[in-house]
This record gives sequence, C-alpha cells and structure tokens, in this order.
Amino acid sequence: MEEIAADTAVKGGEDMVQKRGPVGRAVWMAVCGAVLLSVALVMFILRYRALEEELDRMLMESLAAHTTLDGNNTGELIDGLSAVLDNVGQLISDSGRQPEKMWVESLLKTAVLAGRQAEMGYLEAGEVAQIPEESGEHASLREALSGRAAVSGLIFAPDRSEAYILVTRPVELNGQTVGVLLARLDAGQLSQPENHSTFFHDVHSVIAGADGTVVYESMTKSNGISLGELGEQNGLFGRDAQQFIEAYRNSESGSFCYDPPGGRCYVAWAPVHCNDWRVVQFSQSINIQVERTSALQTAIMLLSLAVCGILAVLIWRQRVRLAGEKLRYGVLAEFCDTLIFEYDRERDSLEFTSNALDSLDLEQVRLEGVTKRSGGLSVFHPDDAAAVRRVLSSVSEMTPEQVDHDRVRLKQRDGSYNWYRSQYKAVCGPDGRVTQIIGTLTDISAQIVREAELRKQAQQDPLTGVYNRAGVELINARLEQISRGVLFMLDLDDFKSINDNFGHAAGDKLLMAVGHILNETFRTDDIVARVGGDEFVVFLSGSDNIKLAEQKGQELLDRVRELRIEGIDAVASVSVGAARAPAHGRNYGALSVVADKALYQVKNGGKGGFALL
Repeated sequence: MEEIAADTAVKGGEDMVQKRGPVGRAVWMAVCGAVLLSVALVMFILRYRALEEELDRMLMESLAAHTTLDGNNTGELIDGLSAVLDNVGQLISDSGRQPEKMWVESLLKTAVLAGRQAEMGYLEAGEVAQIPEESGEHASLREALSGRAAVSGLIFAPDRSEAYILVTRPVELNGQTVGVLLARLDAGQLSQPENHSTFFHDVHSVIAGADGTVVYESMTKSNGISLGELGEQNGLFGRDAQQFIEAYRNSESGSFCYDPPGGRCYVAWAPVHCNDWRVVQFSQSINIQVERTSALQTAIMLLSLAVCGILAVLIWRQRVRLAGEKLRYGVLAEFCDTLIFEYDRERDSLEFTSNALDSLDLEQVRLEGVTKRSGGLSVFHPDDAAAVRRVLSSVSEMTPEQVDHDRVRLKQRDGSYNWYRSQYKAVCGPDGRVTQIIGTLTDISAQIVREAELRKQAQQDPLTGVYNRAGVELINARLEQISRGVLFMLDLDDFKSINDNFGHAAGDKLLMAVGHILNETFRTDDIVARVGGDEFVVFLSGSDNIKLAEQKGQELLDRVRELRIEGIDAVASVSVGAARAPAHGRNYGALSVVADKALYQVKNGGKGGFALL
C-alpha cells in the first residue's frame, strides 16, 4: 500500500510539473515581452519627442526667416530709393546744367520697388530755407542742404493720421548745393506681415529701435511705447518678458518663444539696416496635441495579454506614433509658401508633403529611385537635377549638426519653373549612420525678381557691362542662400604695359572683351563683377565640383589667349585663382583670401595659368 501511495504521489507531482510548465513559460514570455515592449515604447517616445522638438525648432526658424526677409526687404527698399536719388543727382551733376525745378521733376517719377511706392520730389535751396523749424522734415532737409544724404526718423502728418519717412540727397553744381532731391515713403510700407505663412495667425508686426521703443505700429497705433508694454498686449509677462527684453538688447536679430494660457507663442526680430531700426513680429501658432497612453497603463495591459496580444499592441503603438508624426507633418503642410520634403536613404525615395501637389508638377508625393534612374527627379529643372542627385548621393558625409542651404528650380503645374530656397539637415539612426534628410523648400521667385531689379540699379560697370564692386554684396547674399559654389579671381597679365604701349583706348577694348568672355563662359545666374582696374571675380553657384572648376578655368585661359584686339600687337593672357565654398569659407571675405593666394601662386609661377588650392 505504501509503495502504491508513493507511486501515486510521484505521478501526481509529475502531472503538476507538466501542467505548470506551459503556464510558467507563457507567463515568462508575457513578462519578457512586456519588458521588451516597454523598452521599445520608451525609445519610441524619446524619438517622438526629439522629432517634436525638431519640428518646433523649424517653426521658430520659419518665423525668424520671414522676419529677416521682411527686414531685408525694408532695408533694400530704402537703399533702392537712395540709389534712385543718387542716379538722378549724378545725372544732374554730369549734365552741368542748372537744375531748374520743372526739368528735375520731369526726371523724377513715382518709384516702384518690390510692389511698394514712394513719392519723389525736388526742392530748390530757397524753398528748403523757407520750411519752418517746427516741420518734421526740417532737420533732414537742412542736413541734405549742408551736403549730406539722410534718412529721417518717423514723421507724422499734422493730424497724426499718416506717418512717413523722408529720404534726401543733395544736388550739387560747381561745388555748391543748389537743391535737395527727396522721396517720401509711407510708414505702412515698412513692413508687410501679410506675406507670412498661414500656419502663423494674428501676426503682430512693428518697427522698433535698438533701445526697445516702438517706432511704428499700424494695428493699434502704439507708437512710442516700449516692447515690454507691447509684449503684455501679446501675453508676454514676468520672467519671460525680462528674458525677451534682455535677448532683444543683446542681439540685433533673434527669436523667442513663450507659453501664455492661449497657446504657444513666438516672437522674432531682425535689423532693417537703417536708423538702427528692427522689425519685430509677434505670432501664435496652431496648438497641436497628440494623445498618449501612459507607460504604466500600457504595462498593466501588457501583463494581461498573451504574446500575440503583446505583439499586436506593439504594432498598434507604432501606428499611433506614425499617425502623430503624420499629423505634425500635415499641419506643417499648411504653409502656403513652404514645402517639406524627406529623403529616405535606404529606399532611395524623396517624399513631399501633400501641399506640393497643389503647386508642383507631381502625380504623387513620393518619387522612387531618385539617385539611380534618370527620370527620378523630373520635377527639378534639368540644369539642377544633377546637382540635387549629387547632394542626395553624398548624404552619408553630413553630420547631425550640419544645416545646408541651396537654391533649386521646381516645375510648376503650368509648366513654368519657380525658384525655391532649400534648407535641410541629416537625421541619424541609433548606430549614428545617416538614414534620412529632412528639409524645407520656400518659394523665393519674388525675391529673385527683386534681386534682379536691384542689380539693375547703380550696380553695373559702365565699361564692361558686368557688375561693379556691388557684386561682392550679391555674392554674399547668394552664399546665404546656397552653401556650395566656386569663387574665381582673375587678373589680366601685364595690363599696365598694354596701356603704356598701345594706349588706354586699346586697354579698354581688352577689358570689354574679357567681360564679354566671362558673360558667355558662365551662366546668367552666376555673378560676374569687376572689382578693380584689371581684376574680375566670378561666383559659380550651386556646385563646388573640382573638375567643373578646372574646366571653367581652362576655358577662360584658352579664350583670352585667342583674343585679337584691334590696336594691340600682343597676345593677351590672364591668371586665375579659385576657392570652393564651403570648404574654403562661407562668405566672400574668406573665399577671396584663398582665391587671392591661388592667383598669386600662378603669378609667381609665370602667369597665364589656373590654380585651385
């Protein structure tokens, strides 16, 4: 009986072990799955928050970019008016003719710059002397009469219903100031916040001084108050207000964000480059919230599920995360003038936000095989597609901190091409390798048109037809938009001896011929300028390819040697030095130093050659 009882007990124990085994394994798998999923969930949340912070940064940069553009436009408008007055004044001086009022006024017409107008006029010296001292225009006109061009502060009409600024320029004849050219610009045209993306609503734009005093504000007529008081009207109080005022006083441009009860708000400021004024813009963005389930609730739910349930929850959570990302991208797609793109390195695909279908010649938002097949970038201009393919093929060389800029042309639905400014950066995976490129495309076609208008105003060298030293500023402006390019620096060899032996008229013919060669050798979008007597610079934008630079340099050498100028019984030659952006610098000053070293390396080696350090 004892033996039978023992056998029964052993068998019962074995049965219990056999019964508990599957249950224990299921529990163990559930616990392990829950832990693994919890870790994965935490990683997903961290990645999501990182992406959320990155998108918030992009919103800040977008408002700052709009504010900077507004400030630049205002500064360019005032500079453009000054250039028009300078040109008319120079024309009067060169004519040697007594500037009669009717004749001068016939030279002046209403100036239109970037869609904004200004009233032009002329006052003789006697008329200026009769203007009463209490007039807001008195100080600027008297300063111009003393021989100095001036831009006034804000001038109000007697009833304070209108405000304007006054741009003046003296008219001189035989060393005497005989009158004043002037332009009155309505203050309402100093800032145009309606150009902002619809993603930012209720944009509040003002002009303020460096000390924080509001110079002009059109919405509530709050001229003269401080930015601190204006900030209170926009929900900026306490410590946030102090930090904003401190940041504003310490830097002439910047941005700031704060969280009033109504939702997240932003403020950005940028210089106007006149009278130490700045454009300041307050705005509130659409509040975006994505509902999340807490990690604790998720863990409790996972403990009650089998392995299959855990995997299902994992898939579901991943879909929620992706849905949140798509929601953020969808809201960003509401930018009326900005497109967002994402390049997936593994799939070799380029995907745009849905608003691209409204403007670009696309049938679908995703382009496949963009670097491996010829038609993958058909929406880009044929001249830009190769450069875009090179950038996408070399994304592995980018660093997470690196932000690059470029300009490209994209085909519109009507078949035309618009210029876009591209800003992009790399996104790395957990192993540190670049997996994606995320960036924005902003339509700058109107800016390109304005740039072309400014190029026509007092920037052309009268002898060669290329830009004068004003081309240096154009190169710097281009480098702010495009991070890659090549700067060529050219110097005619033995030009002084040509002038001495064959006369200055023959030397001028040689200079004109070289200017013609430069315009033919480079694209119309490249910048060619004469910066000295026999010195030229050329900026080839969009490519820093060494082989292309050497090809252009050799072409210049060959074409100049082939020149035959009437009156010059000698073979002309040119020495060329070059520097690449961004490898050698990101502005004209840095690039010109390297290009100048390369140029003198050629000069010391016998002249008539090309060098790229």
